Amino acid sequence: RKIQMTDYLNKWFWIKDRSGILDPIARDQWFIRGWEALQCIEEKEDSVVLCYRNSSRILPTLKSVLEERPAPSFLPNEKVRVIKKDLYAVVKQYLWHYNDQYYYYMLADENGKMLKKRYMADELEKVELAK
Repeated sequence: RKIQMTDYLNKWFWIKDRSGILDPIARDQWFIRGWEALQCIEEKEDSVVLCYRNSSRILPTLKSVLEERPAPSFLPNEKVRVIKKDLYAVVKQYLWHYNDQYYYYMLADENGKMLKKRYMADELEKVELAK
């Protein structure tokens, strides 16, 4: 069967082998942690372009070194509320926990101070900004 060009687009992946990163500068110099999931923003025949840390930096990568992950519920810089504490915070980072098979979220309070606890998605809710 011919693979549809949309099999990877907008999905999230973990890079299981750095040698599949096609940009030698990114492969050798960018610090990509094992818990990072990256979103596919472009698909080619044998490779994809991944968005690195929700930024404008991109990472061309071979499809053969990718393992799919679910999309995170929250992205960096999104405002959330910690439900049990009624505390408002900003997502700073999301971490894929390989053994538990879900994301943890690292937050900062409204003054920018990092919170010590890591949170699961069901402990948080997105704050809708007034238009």
